[in-house]
Amino acid sequence: MRSPFAPALLTLAFSAPTLLACRGSGAPSPAAAEPMTAVRGPGDRVRFSFRNATLGPARTTPVYATFTGLDAAGRFCRLDRDGRFLPCSTADNVVPRDGRTWCAYAIPLQGTAFLELDARQTVASGRLYLSVGAPLLLRVDETTGGLVQPDPANPMDPNRSIRFDWIEFTLDGSGFHGNTTCVDQFGLPIAMTVIDRADPARPVGQVGITEARSALFKAYRAATPAGFAALADPQDLRIVAPAHGGFAGAGPERDYLQPYIDQMWTRYRSEPLELTPDEGRFTGRVDPQDRIVFTREGDAAAYLIQGKPTSQEAFLGNGVLARGNALEKVLGAQIAAMLNRHVLERPRAWREAAGYYQQDPCNRYAQFWHEHSLGQLAYGFSYDDVNGQSPSLVTPAPLEIRLAYRWD
Repeated sequence: MRSPFAPALLTLAFSAPTLLACRGSGAPSPAAAEPMTAVRGPGDRVRFSFRNATLGPARTTPVYATFTGLDAAGRFCRLDRDGRFLPCSTADNVVPRDGRTWCAYAIPLQGTAFLELDARQTVASGRLYLSVGAPLLLRVDETTGGLVQPDPANPMDPNRSIRFDWIEFTLDGSGFHGNTTCVDQFGLPIAMTVIDRADPARPVGQVGITEARSALFKAYRAATPAGFAALADPQDLRIVAPAHGGFAGAGPERDYLQPYIDQMWTRYRSEPLELTPDEGRFTGRVDPQDRIVFTREGDAAAYLIQGKPTSQEAFLGNGVLARGNALEKVLGAQIAAMLNRHVLERPRAWREAAGYYQQDPCNRYAQFWHEHSLGQLAYGFSYDDVNGQSPSLVTPAPLEIRLAYRWD
């Protein structure tokens, strides 16, 4: 599961810097658009390399990388311009903008072919942002010490007019776990290839989007109904996810999924709902309090979905769908995914991806990104990893993470 937009403050302590190196290619652009050959670094390094796949005049537009994450002690760190992985500090708030000061953590990619990180370094909740035309500005909150990350929905955020996107990852003792994402928005096509040090000539896999950015905006507007098409910014800054646009709050589409949710809750008052995640076979019914009460085969315990979700809770996978113990959260994730994909009325066919998004109401935003992503794998909503539909790559011994981006 991928948690939606996380610009919230994270309160952290500080520590000494960890080992990280930033290397420059000396060239005026990151790399040629043709495929890169495998790079074999020392055994204790993980390389994040960059390839500018942009075609035409837009190729020369400046692009910046911003690397943040939590270390093993839970302290938020960032990669600075000198190539050190340093704890974030209020002393970093030095760039004045809109009445506040902000942190200049971004690294220009012109002349930078790759970054290298000590393979023993823990990076939890890692994000590697790419921004086009201008660097992103972050801020360390003076009260909590937490890091304020980009939030285009905030009218005071200096990044609201910048085109950007990111990958998410964790690096720890079990290896690299990473993904591209459209859970919150789409801003920039990014393809990620992961190389394992055990066999550098054979990539672990490639995920993400390789199509031209301008073509994607045009195709999205043409392929989606009006409410979803309106999620695309008129200036092509980004396409936001439904729960961050007109499907949220008091927006015109705020009840979009509600008729389907109501229909399913009515249905499963009078007939059983059978779910079959990897954790077992669960059978449930809706009770008078709108809870779904499940029992598991061979298990006397009861597992609850603690109410009927709203349309926004279904899109976000939160609220009643994210409460309870670990097994109840598994069931909530399954129901959230089935509501977004419009398959809750066909629970026995929930693993058949060809049957997703075949009837409205469903998450047409997520459907589009699956149709335009490598292997049809995308993170179009928080629980899009249910049934292996997310663009996630895992390796126990990462050597290189290759990122190719397009701006044309």
